[in-house]
Amino acid sequence: MSPLGRLPVRAKAWAIQRPMSYVMLVTAERPSDAVLVTSARAGEAWASERLFRRYRKMVYGLALRLTGRSVAVDDLVQESFMLALRSLDTLNEPQSFARWLGSIVVRTANKMRRHERMRTKLGLARPDPVDADAFIAPTAPPDVATELGALYSHLDVLPVEEHRALMLRRVEGLGLEETAQRMNRSVATVKRRLAAAERHLQSVSG
Repeated sequence: MSPLGRLPVRAKAWAIQRPMSYVMLVTAERPSDAVLVTSARAGEAWASERLFRRYRKMVYGLALRLTGRSVAVDDLVQESFMLALRSLDTLNEPQSFARWLGSIVVRTANKMRRHERMRTKLGLARPDPVDADAFIAPTAPPDVATELGALYSHLDVLPVEEHRALMLRRVEGLGLEETAQRMNRSVATVKRRLAAAERHLQSVSG
């Protein structure tokens, strides 16, 4: 059995820096995302700032969990928001801003991790080892803490796409279809990435 064999879906409940839920964010503040997106498209700076303030914690938490600090998380957050605000005209459903923004974070994290790995291979960077314990809440059950630790400890062993699929499915708790949407891949491809990730983890864990 792989180190994640018993890891429950939605394990981010015990991961450090988890964001508020989309529902809490949307209902706790007014105006709605749809209004803010429409206003931001019209060039209203206050609306863009409000979107940033509303979702910066969500984006930071997602970025941190996806990368384990293997890239500069602050840079990832900034780049994700810049891409999102520049691309608002491509958002077909303004009320779905949060989900759309999450997809941008996933793609940006993937790009930055690939770039950082290439710099490491070329000898231009030396990544710091990931402190797995820093990403697990003290209140996490022992078995979940062990399995989350295994995931973060093997962060650099897994190919980027396999790790991304595993984090979205196992830690973020997304369904297969939503994971596929976030990754811009088919469900069949996501299933293959997940299976390959499990095999990789099993091989390194003995």
